[in-house]
Amino acid sequence: MLIVGGRRLYGKVEQVGSTYIATTFAFLQFLPLFPVRSHIVVAEGSADTHTVVHIKMNWKSVATGYLRAYGVAATLIALIPGLAMAGNSKAPTAYLGAGLVLVCAGLTTAAFSMIGRLSREEKAQRLLYARYLGHPVHPSVLDEDTRGAIAQKLRDFLEERAAAAMTGSNYRKGGPVKAGYRVLALEPSMRDREYLEAALTLACLDASLSVGPMRADAERVHGALWNKLRAEHPDVIDVVRDAEMVQRSWVSSVLGFVPLVAALGICSVLLLRNTYVFKWKPSTADKTPEYGFVPEDLLR
Repeated sequence: MLIVGGRRLYGKVEQVGSTYIATTFAFLQFLPLFPVRSHIVVAEGSADTHTVVHIKMNWKSVATGYLRAYGVAATLIALIPGLAMAGNSKAPTAYLGAGLVLVCAGLTTAAFSMIGRLSREEKAQRLLYARYLGHPVHPSVLDEDTRGAIAQKLRDFLEERAAAAMTGSNYRKGGPVKAGYRVLALEPSMRDREYLEAALTLACLDASLSVGPMRADAERVHGALWNKLRAEHPDVIDVVRDAEMVQRSWVSSVLGFVPLVAALGICSVLLLRNTYVFKWKPSTADKTPEYGFVPEDLLR
């Protein structure tokens, strides 16, 4: 028996263009055993060429890696006995076999098609964050020290930008700086795109570094800033188009539903053909002709 083991990437999540988050696992027979470290992975050119940036352990990626690998294995293991039960057993057992196959296929489909996927708005936000974080990822995947350093740089930038951005406003001299970015960025007179994008990123960083009411307030400001950015600059969502062309997300989304659709179709056919479950009435053409009693003298 050939034994295959080593380390490889599993749990690909939160892809934006050619960048995604994945985790290195120790594996045996292509099944992940335990996670080693998570990374930001940036594909370059061919599918086999990429660079990685080490980050803290991403538990969404870890869970996705386990669920996808073992979901496929469980589906394959349950396939033969499950289909045999669905096609040859009586009603309760037949339904149990079909249900077993469908549950395994459904979990595998969910792992590939739903878990770790981003909406268009989430992708657009991460592309804005990339200008300050270096990669289109959520700030929470970075370690706390890195987030704190980036947040301080953004505060300094916004403080310097405030006076120039609010020139001609009704604020008194020094007012914009003292008001703070959360107040200033939400002012109707503030329309500077660069300021708003930096403030959006800083609000997300503040939310990831805070807890309780302070986190809730930062998330509220983040949501309000995003709505304002979309209202003032509707093209902010268009940056996703190029990333989606690189990612080809529609192809992977469709392929992700193949296990469930295939399992549903096969189980339906087997159940319909199972005479213990569905007792079909034979057509008149298939009926065997019945002959009555023939008198013995007529047979002579």
